[in-house]
Amino acid sequence: MNRKINYISRIKDEFDFVLCGVNGVLLRGGTVVGSCIDTLIKMYQSGKKIALVSNTGMRVRDLYYFLKQRDIPMNIFYAMITAGEIAHFYLKNHKNLGKTYYNLSGCPSHAVDGLPYRMAESMVMADFVVAETSAEGVDMAEIFPVLEQALHLNLPMLCIGNNTSVVHEDGVRASVGAVAEKYALLGGKIIPFGKPDVRIASYLTENISGLQKKRCLVIGDCMSTDMRMGNAFGAQTLFLTNGVHLLVGDVAQQLTELADNYGLNIDYYAEELVW
Repeated sequence: MNRKINYISRIKDEFDFVLCGVNGVLLRGGTVVGSCIDTLIKMYQSGKKIALVSNTGMRVRDLYYFLKQRDIPMNIFYAMITAGEIAHFYLKNHKNLGKTYYNLSGCPSHAVDGLPYRMAESMVMADFVVAETSAEGVDMAEIFPVLEQALHLNLPMLCIGNNTSVVHEDGVRASVGAVAEKYALLGGKIIPFGKPDVRIASYLTENISGLQKKRCLVIGDCMSTDMRMGNAFGAQTLFLTNGVHLLVGDVAQQLTELADNYGLNIDYYAEELVW
């Protein structure tokens, strides 16, 4: 459909439940998008159920306090899920990966917090590799030799968050999804967590009585994660054009071509989320 909307209130009667991304929607380059928060508050006041779906490597509790500290009213959200939380659950219940991991970020992983895993300083001491989505992005040129070493050691990679790019204060940067794609092309094993896994949408809506999937609206700025999950779930989609794809000029034509390239249907698009 690719229908442009300036005010989401114009279509408020077409949906009851909202699945909303975080980076590129609530936050842009680490800065809170005020118009988005105001819009979500009005959605909540109008009776909509809103869930946050983030590909961050943070666990839910960490993201909750991260947003709360930025004066975002967390009571408006019905539920939250993060790629980090999903990976934590996986690691808690799968003991066959080993006990030692190497994090590409060089920092302890949120996903292993509270679990009996140890971070290795050297990859040769690791049983698996962790790549987590963060707001900082990654330098692909620097990461390539690391991937070659991981491949040589035959280490599986946990891709916690599948974003191929993120919006940074300096512009759009590559993210761990791009790292995972490169590792897979080299022949490495990838274990992905987060959007566009349609089971996330199913999990967040399973307790909604009488839910109609076409009465759900997925809001995000990324074709390969947000919009793909929305299409797979059978929800309506609202694509924000000033996120990771940075559409400018003839936005309608660019969006049509972009959606076709990804094989997706986009119901609505907007530059900003405004009520």
